[in-house]
Amino acid sequence: MDGGPLTDEWRTVFRDNMRERLGTDPNLLAYVLPTAGGLAACAIGIVYRGYLGPAFPTGLWGRVHTVATDPAHQRRGHGRAVTTALVEALKDRGCGSVELRATAAGAGLYRTLGFEPLDGFMALRPGPGGWVR
Repeated sequence: MDGGPLTDEWRTVFRDNMRERLGTDPNLLAYVLPTAGGLAACAIGIVYRGYLGPAFPTGLWGRVHTVATDPAHQRRGHGRAVTTALVEALKDRGCGSVELRATAAGAGLYRTLGFEPLDGFMALRPGPGGWVR
Protein backbone atom coordinates (compact mmCIF):
# COMPACT_ATOMS: atom_id res chain seq x y z
CA MET A 1 0.00 0.00 0.00
CA ASP A 2 1.36 3.40 -0.84
CA GLY A 3 -1.42 5.67 0.38
CA GLY A 4 -3.15 5.54 -2.99
CA PRO A 5 -6.79 4.63 -3.55
CA LEU A 6 -7.81 1.09 -2.66
CA THR A 7 -9.71 0.11 -5.79
CA ASP A 8 -11.69 -3.09 -6.21
CA GLU A 9 -9.06 -4.27 -8.71
CA TRP A 10 -6.26 -3.66 -6.17
CA ARG A 11 -8.18 -5.52 -3.46
CA THR A 12 -8.79 -8.51 -5.74
CA VAL A 13 -5.17 -8.78 -6.88
CA PHE A 14 -3.89 -8.37 -3.32
CA ARG A 15 -6.36 -10.90 -1.88
CA ASP A 16 -5.56 -13.51 -4.53
CA ASN A 17 -1.81 -13.05 -4.08
CA MET A 18 -2.06 -13.39 -0.30
CA ARG A 19 -4.21 -16.54 -0.59
CA GLU A 20 -1.59 -18.09 -2.86
CA ARG A 21 1.44 -17.19 -0.76
CA LEU A 22 0.39 -17.21 2.90
CA GLY A 23 1.54 -20.42 4.51
CA THR A 24 3.63 -21.47 1.52
CA ASP A 25 6.16 -18.63 1.02
CA PRO A 26 8.60 -18.74 3.96
CA ASN A 27 9.77 -15.21 3.21
CA LEU A 28 6.31 -13.64 3.49
CA LEU A 29 5.39 -12.72 7.07
CA ALA A 30 1.98 -11.48 8.18
CA TYR A 31 0.80 -10.45 11.63
CA VAL A 32 -2.87 -9.80 12.25
CA LEU A 33 -5.11 -8.74 15.09
CA PRO A 34 -8.46 -10.44 14.42
CA THR A 35 -11.88 -9.29 15.52
CA ALA A 36 -15.23 -11.08 15.43
CA GLY A 37 -16.02 -9.40 12.09
CA GLY A 38 -12.62 -9.40 10.39
CA LEU A 39 -9.31 -7.73 11.17
CA ALA A 40 -8.55 -4.82 13.44
CA ALA A 41 -5.01 -4.48 12.04
CA CYS A 42 -2.39 -6.26 9.97
CA ALA A 43 1.29 -5.87 9.07
CA ILE A 44 2.85 -7.73 6.14
CA GLY A 45 6.54 -7.91 5.27
CA ILE A 46 9.05 -9.86 3.22
CA VAL A 47 12.58 -11.16 3.81
CA TYR A 48 14.86 -10.48 0.82
CA ARG A 49 18.27 -11.95 0.06
CA GLY A 50 20.82 -9.49 -1.24
CA TYR A 51 24.57 -9.21 -1.10
CA LEU A 52 26.80 -9.14 1.96
CA GLY A 53 28.05 -5.69 2.87
CA PRO A 54 28.29 -3.16 5.69
CA ALA A 55 24.59 -2.29 5.51
CA PHE A 56 23.59 -5.95 5.03
CA PRO A 57 25.95 -8.05 7.20
CA THR A 58 23.77 -11.17 6.83
CA GLY A 59 22.88 -10.58 3.19
CA LEU A 60 19.24 -10.45 4.28
CA TRP A 61 17.05 -7.40 4.58
CA GLY A 62 13.41 -6.97 5.42
CA ARG A 63 10.75 -4.72 4.07
CA VAL A 64 7.50 -3.79 5.73
CA HIS A 65 5.12 -3.68 2.77
CA THR A 66 1.71 -3.17 4.32
CA VAL A 67 0.43 -1.91 7.64
CA ALA A 68 -3.28 -1.24 7.90
CA THR A 69 -5.69 -0.62 10.76
CA ASP A 70 -9.44 -0.66 10.33
CA PRO A 71 -10.72 2.89 10.98
CA ALA A 72 -13.07 1.57 13.69
CA HIS A 73 -10.04 0.20 15.59
CA GLN A 74 -7.54 3.05 15.20
CA ARG A 75 -5.84 4.83 18.10
CA ARG A 76 -5.81 1.69 20.28
CA GLY A 77 -2.23 0.52 19.68
CA HIS A 78 -3.21 -2.23 17.25
CA GLY A 79 -1.06 -0.93 14.38
CA ARG A 80 1.89 -0.62 16.76
CA ALA A 81 1.38 -4.18 18.02
CA VAL A 82 1.32 -5.86 14.59
CA THR A 83 4.16 -3.70 13.26
CA THR A 84 6.33 -4.42 16.30
CA ALA A 85 5.67 -8.17 15.94
CA LEU A 86 6.57 -8.04 12.23
CA VAL A 87 9.78 -6.06 12.79
CA GLU A 88 10.90 -8.43 15.55
CA ALA A 89 10.20 -11.42 13.28
CA LEU A 90 12.25 -9.85 10.48
CA LYS A 91 15.13 -9.33 12.93
CA ASP A 92 14.78 -12.92 14.17
CA ARG A 93 15.00 -14.16 10.56
CA GLY A 94 18.44 -12.52 10.35
CA CYS A 95 17.60 -9.32 8.51
CA GLY A 96 20.45 -6.86 8.94
CA SER A 97 18.22 -3.97 7.89
CA VAL A 98 14.48 -3.31 7.79
CA GLU A 99 12.93 -0.66 5.55
CA LEU A 100 9.52 0.70 4.74
CA ARG A 101 7.84 3.47 2.83
CA ALA A 102 5.89 5.61 5.24
CA THR A 103 2.75 7.53 4.49
CA ALA A 104 2.20 10.77 6.39
CA ALA A 105 -0.34 8.95 8.57
CA GLY A 106 2.14 6.24 9.60
CA ALA A 107 5.43 8.14 9.82
CA GLY A 108 5.02 9.11 13.47
CA LEU A 109 4.46 5.52 14.55
CA TYR A 110 7.48 4.29 12.60
CA ARG A 111 9.71 6.97 14.14
CA THR A 112 8.71 5.80 17.64
CA LEU A 113 9.74 2.27 16.60
CA GLY A 114 13.20 3.52 15.63
CA PHE A 115 12.85 4.02 11.87
CA GLU A 116 14.70 7.00 10.44
CA PRO A 117 14.44 8.74 7.06
CA LEU A 118 17.08 7.60 4.57
CA ASP A 119 17.95 10.21 1.97
CA GLY A 120 18.58 9.29 -1.60
CA PHE A 121 16.02 6.50 -2.06
CA MET A 122 14.63 6.57 -5.58
CA ALA A 123 12.49 4.21 -7.64
CA LEU A 124 12.14 3.36 -11.33
CA ARG A 125 8.75 1.96 -12.33
CA PRO A 126 7.07 1.31 -15.67
CA GLY A 127 4.43 3.73 -16.93
CA PRO A 128 0.91 2.79 -18.05
CA GLY A 129 2.25 1.32 -21.30
CA GLY A 130 5.02 -0.70 -19.66
CA TRP A 131 8.75 -0.13 -19.65
CA VAL A 132 10.07 2.48 -22.08
CA ARG A 133 13.40 1.58 -23.63
